[in-house]
Amino acid sequence: MDPFSDISTFVRAAEAGNFTRAARVLQLSPSAVSKAVARLEAELGVRLFHRSPRQITLTGDGESFFEACRQGMTAIEDARGMLSGGPQPWRGKLRICIPVSFGQYVAAPALGAWLDAHPGLDIELMLTDRHVDMTAERYDLAVMLGEVPDSRLVARPLPPHRFLTVAAPAYLRRRGAPETPDALGGHDCLRYVMANSGQFRPWTFARDGQQYRHFPAGPVASDHAAALLALAESGRGILQAPRYVVAQALDAGRLVPVLNGYDSIGAPLAVVYEKARHGSPRNRLAAEFLLGLGSAL
Repeated sequence: MDPFSDISTFVRAAEAGNFTRAARVLQLSPSAVSKAVARLEAELGVRLFHRSPRQITLTGDGESFFEACRQGMTAIEDARGMLSGGPQPWRGKLRICIPVSFGQYVAAPALGAWLDAHPGLDIELMLTDRHVDMTAERYDLAVMLGEVPDSRLVARPLPPHRFLTVAAPAYLRRRGAPETPDALGGHDCLRYVMANSGQFRPWTFARDGQQYRHFPAGPVASDHAAALLALAESGRGILQAPRYVVAQALDAGRLVPVLNGYDSIGAPLAVVYEKARHGSPRNRLAAEFLLGLGSAL
């Protein structure tokens, strides 16, 4: 028997969190997956999983073994990809985490064409605005908002993150357009709740070397830009959001810009991965894809 077969099955089971889901991926029966893991546990003399009727979770020994095995399998898959030739040299799974709005409005629409060019890849795309633990949550790459303090990570910056301040024509007819950031105090502002802190994101402006900051007030707040966009289009208030979030609504005339003479740049964005993954051709391929999305910013 292939000595690595049970290890491969263990890794897929750990990723799936369930023997049945792993069996579907591996095209095996759930009992075959369970027996492979049991053989490996007997060989190693340790328990790798806590088992319940609905799910499996890694033990402490299982976590350590999984990380080592996953890195080894990734290296083997990358090595095979380099020598396989043909139009699809990179194969295997990539687990990627990106901010919600960037994923919804930028990454997801571009992902289909990229996968057409690299059909051997299996992408798990997770959307969240919080800072994730790349190692503990097993992400290969992430797009992170703000500073990246973890010294274990490589951070490759994306272009400046431009914001626009917009409102529906109906709202402006009813309430008028603000001419300066100070005038926003007399308007309903749609507030964005930041996932990492739970606080409202302040609106920032710059003009002629002067910096302005406005703390928005209004009847509605949300942690999802899509919800705030819908409210802005319905005339419920003024919105400040990334350019890519409001671009289609501006093109269609559902929203119009206000405070055009002021620039607004958001927190920095960066493509992030562990230093240990820097040499992986597959990771570099995905990193270049994510960095190429910067043109939408």
